[in-house]
Order: sequence, then C-alpha cells, then structure tokens
Amino acid sequence: MVPRRQRGGTGRKRIDTARLIQDPAARQVAFSKRRNTLFNMAGDISALCGVHTAVVVFSSSARGNCYAFGSPSVDAVLQRLDGAAPPAVEEEEDAAATLMALRKELEDTKARVEAEKARIKAVEAGVKQAMVAARTPMWWEADVNALGAAELPEFEAALCRLRDAVVRHADSLHAADQNGASFTATTGRVDEALHADHTLFSISTTSGHG
Repeated sequence: MVPRRQRGGTGRKRIDTARLIQDPAARQVAFSKRRNTLFNMAGDISALCGVHTAVVVFSSSARGNCYAFGSPSVDAVLQRLDGAAPPAVEEEEDAAATLMALRKELEDTKARVEAEKARIKAVEAGVKQAMVAARTPMWWEADVNALGAAELPEFEAALCRLRDAVVRHADSLHAADQNGASFTATTGRVDEALHADHTLFSISTTSGHG
C-alpha cells in the first residue's frame, strides 16, 4: 500500500488583518455596509435556530447614533437578560412571523427599486439613441419616431416639466419687466433655468453627433 503523501504547510490558519480604517468617509461607508450584514446574520440565526438575538451598535460619529436589531425584539432579549420571564410561545411565534414578513417586504422593496433603476436606465439609453438619430445633443430635440412604447411616456413627462419651467420663468420675466428689472438680468435667469433643465433625463448634452 502506497503511503499517503502529506501536504506541505501547517494547515489552514486564520489571518487577522482587521485594522482601523483611518479615513472617516471610508470608515462610515464600511460601517453602514457591515452593520446591515451583521443584522442580517443575527436575523438568520434567529430564524434558523429559533433563538433570541439582540445586536446594539453605536457609530463612531460625533452624535454616536445607536442602531439595534432584536428577535423577537431588543426589549424582549434585554428583559430575559435581567431575569424576567420569557414571552409566551404564542408571542414568540407572532414576533417571528412579523419579523419574517418585514424582511420579505424589505427584500421585495429592494427588488422593485432595482427594477425601476434598470427601467429608467433603459429609457435613457433609448432617448440617447433617438438623439443620435436626430443628430442633436439636446434631448428635447430627439427623434420621437425612434422612441418606443417604454420611452415615450417618460419623454412626454420630461417635456411637460420643461414646458412648466419655461412658463414659470416667462412669468418671472414678465413680472420683473413690470417692476423695472433689467432685461439682461431676467434673460440670464431664463438661460440658467433652461440650462438646468438639460438634465431632466440625466443625459449629457455634450454627446457628439451621430
């Protein structure tokens, strides 16, 4: 029998590389991400193993905001820690069911948000193609015949917002004219408004012609 060869090395070891993040902005981003991960892990172990969990975290900001997660609740876990009687089984089951429902609602909301982001991104891509077809850097001059059923309603809504902005500033121009304001000043405000409305679709107006 051929003897088994032993692998080199000393086996699997855990290397602790955790270090305090020095940059405050990067530290806050890491805290937000890992806090949610920590709460999700606490919720998972509670749901899978039928145990009570509580996690309390204080941020390192000047305000020291407190974030907490508990199953069935932070108060229930703290009461047990103080020696109080645990809640009835029915209360635990109701709390667990409520927690699961809330988590499902949160996941569904996240999915809807991501779907809406993807839809808006696709609409903007369609408008960009219509701008190329019309050989214009201005989104409101895009070729409407190149827009599909998904883009047209959003395009119409954006045009309405632009129209309302023009009407508001035309009224402002008229009022300023009656009050004796200079033509240069009022015209400048209208130009600024139109420039601001270039971004109604979040599309750069500096794209080249097709």
